[in-house]
Amino acid sequence: MRKMTRILFASDFHGSDMFFRKFIRAAYNYKAQVLIGGGDITGKAMIPIIHKGGGVYEGYLFGSKHIAETKKELEKFKQAISNTGFYPIVLEPEEAKELENDKEKMDRIFKEMMIERLKEWIQLAEEHLSKKGIKMFFMPGNDDSYYIDEVLASSDYIVNHDGKKVWIDDYHEMVGLAYANITPWHCERDIPEEELREKIEEVVSKIENVKNSIFCFHCPPYDTRIDIAPELDKNLKIKTMGGQVIMKPVGCKAVREAIEKYQPLLSLHGHIHESAGFEKIGRTIVANPGSEYAEGILKAVLVNLGKDEVIGRMIISG
Repeated sequence: MRKMTRILFASDFHGSDMFFRKFIRAAYNYKAQVLIGGGDITGKAMIPIIHKGGGVYEGYLFGSKHIAETKKELEKFKQAISNTGFYPIVLEPEEAKELENDKEKMDRIFKEMMIERLKEWIQLAEEHLSKKGIKMFFMPGNDDSYYIDEVLASSDYIVNHDGKKVWIDDYHEMVGLAYANITPWHCERDIPEEELREKIEEVVSKIENVKNSIFCFHCPPYDTRIDIAPELDKNLKIKTMGGQVIMKPVGCKAVREAIEKYQPLLSLHGHIHESAGFEKIGRTIVANPGSEYAEGILKAVLVNLGKDEVIGRMIISG
């Protein structure tokens, strides 16, 4: 019987508590030996819940008004916000007004909430996976601020593979890279193609046997099935023609060049939520699970990896 390592890979969590918890549970359900997170860990915004008096709270989620009249209803609404990737913050009316006028304080609280949730996730993974001998690699993405790296480094169990070479088993090395080419949002880890090319060369140079290795780069290779996204205008609005959304490749040319040049066994990516699927570039199987984090849906790639081959692969969703 061929020796096999089963990998579960997901990306673009964007703070979704339900997504992450499903990811951890899936390790048991699919008997994965290695869990890999491909970046974009943190959420994008706080959602205020305002105390209207008399124990009644009011807030909005995706334009829908929510009223909580009991502690149980309040906790349920807070969890619903967390499951979509946002951070609930309960405020008195005067606190909300003060926070609205104090950007520095708002940014500080937002940072604290992102760190707190990530610490909760790390604790959850340590409690449920480490004793089972399941390895977990979890790196930031271009959306994530650099202070996230320090939080990940605090864990003795989870390994942040950004910029590193790691061994996922006795036979396979993996290198990670959290950066992306320049996006319309100019995120913290967006860098020019040439700089990204240099970082790829630096991290790949650490691999001993590149033909049997895994690339885990947050940004997918350019002009593939897994890097197609809606085209945006200068106001970041989706372009349409004849009522149809205009789609275009937005991946990284440097990543594609590296895959074509080095031909690793497997290349794992995220970043583009709309383009779940597999691609082959030469001998390399390239994958993007996509992301539906706001719906709390787990989308992940399951790979059965032999010593020098990919035995099987599939995208799971649920």
